[in-house]
Amino acid sequence: MRVHVYAAGAGAAQTQEVKPDLRLSNLLGLEENEKVFLVDDESELDVTATVEGALAGRPGHLAKTTCREIAVTVGYAGVDKVVKVHPSTRLRRVRKRAIEVLQVSAADAADLVLRVPGGTEDLDLNAPVTTIVPKRTCSATVDLVHTVRPQG
Repeated sequence: MRVHVYAAGAGAAQTQEVKPDLRLSNLLGLEENEKVFLVDDESELDVTATVEGALAGRPGHLAKTTCREIAVTVGYAGVDKVVKVHPSTRLRRVRKRAIEVLQVSAADAADLVLRVPGGTEDLDLNAPVTTIVPKRTCSATVDLVHTVRPQG
């Protein structure tokens, strides 16, 4: 089975081929107070379960974190707003919630992407928010920026 593990501050998933009868606790090497969630699912997984039992036919995308909630400060056009989400929430949902909270029109939101402040790389919207959270914290900061700039 292929398992993708997203950890705090890791940026990208660690992908491994594992045996279905491997226990999650043996696979993940959890630190004190770390919890495991399926990406897009807020239910905490039992780490004593096998990989096959925990996934139950679902894709093997796991987020591990010490947080129960992530506070993401989103900057857009000089305004900062906080969006609170579950650690297993994908960044595309953070983007959507930020657009709602900042009351950006659909036309203006069409080309908006998330980036680390001062960065030039778009964040992977399929990754869970856990990947942008520094280890041992439960908050992160991102910018909502336009990818297309008007020329004039």
